[in-house]
Amino acid sequence: MNENNKLRTGGDMGSSGILDKGWSSLRNTFGVFWKRRFLVFVFFLIISLGLCGFQYYRSLHTASTILSLDYEEASKGLTPNRTRFNIFEIRSGEVMERLIEYAGLEGQITPDELSKCVSVRATHDKSINGNVNYISTSFVIRFTNNGEVAGRTAEGMLSLLCKAYREYFVEHYGFNHSILSFDISDLKFNDEYLMAVDLLELKCSQLENYVHLRSRESKNYQDPDTGITFSALEQQAKNYYAYDLARLRSYIIENGIASDRAELNSVLDYKIRMDRLMHNKLMAAYDEDNKGIQMYDAAMSAAVMIPSQDQTMNYYMARTKTGMDDMAIHADGQLAGAAEKMEQIEYNTYLAEKLEAGDSDPMKTEKANAMIQEMETSLKKLASDIQTVDSAYTNTKARNYIGFSEHDEGFADQIGLVYSLLCAVLILAAVFTCVFLRIFLSDKEKEV
Repeated sequence: MNENNKLRTGGDMGSSGILDKGWSSLRNTFGVFWKRRFLVFVFFLIISLGLCGFQYYRSLHTASTILSLDYEEASKGLTPNRTRFNIFEIRSGEVMERLIEYAGLEGQITPDELSKCVSVRATHDKSINGNVNYISTSFVIRFTNNGEVAGRTAEGMLSLLCKAYREYFVEHYGFNHSILSFDISDLKFNDEYLMAVDLLELKCSQLENYVHLRSRESKNYQDPDTGITFSALEQQAKNYYAYDLARLRSYIIENGIASDRAELNSVLDYKIRMDRLMHNKLMAAYDEDNKGIQMYDAAMSAAVMIPSQDQTMNYYMARTKTGMDDMAIHADGQLAGAAEKMEQIEYNTYLAEKLEAGDSDPMKTEKANAMIQEMETSLKKLASDIQTVDSAYTNTKARNYIGFSEHDEGFADQIGLVYSLLCAVLILAAVFTCVFLRIFLSDKEKEV
């Protein structure tokens, strides 16, 4: 027991001794710094001023601006055409290549090297309720020239960067003009003529719908170069659809023009038989619904009247839907479907009759080819005119999607006052730690 107590006491005294020595060394360290407090203050001041000077030097070679997104989808983190927005595309190779071209730096710097001069950060970078992130719609864009771009100022390079990125954004995300590209590669004269007319009709319908939406959005807009309006283009598309295409289709049908008469007759015969089967099926369903409705007892009408209250709290008898109502609605749908199938049967039967009566006149076929070619050329011209006007309109509108404003920094930000003071404190703390360890180890060696 005595030996155990001695060991325990010795262990406690050892731990207590180390702790006492540590406090003693800490007090001695503070004493050393206090005696030399003037030198410590001068040391701290020199480090702070040196760091401030370095930050100020960097600020002289740095320019910054605030990029703001001003469109509805921006708050959802999307571009105007509803794809995912990525602000770091401002450092992409395509944007950097444009910047190199605008600055006349071809062969002097690579896009990868230039991208290192650009930094991006959100103006609001915070989290809401822990899991939901706030989507920023404004960003600080900074260009730092540390000698990589000789003969160019940071302000000038930043201005060219804003221009390059605005053009990149408008071209890629402003609007989708793919529907205006007119290239019907499968419209060939060895295909069926009616199929070619269907393709032309589809394209004409797409152009009409597109320009109609633009006309509703800005009816009085005029192209600054040609003076063409969306309303005029919409009327032109309607005329193609209502007159030229109708005339082309009528000529082909009335003259029984076909690339392969036998194959087309076979296809029409198959469609007529399938449509007739569907027509008979729909009519049978319609008849069954009518029989079911007739089986309802007239006394059932009393069972579907229920007491109800109106807004003035007065009672009245309200009629509710019954199975008979559902059957009547279903019967109407079946009858409408049957009528549609009958129209298709009559139309395909008419086509088959015209094909049988056709005389395969080469002159008529050649005229049909010329009419299709003329219609295709007209629609290409219409698509080109729409794209010209629409590009001018959308470029003007899309340029407002991105705004750049000055990012003024105060003198404290230019010299990085907070950053410099913090770094100076950390350096001073490191020196204090080194002095403390040296005193502590020295006292321990003396004891030994």
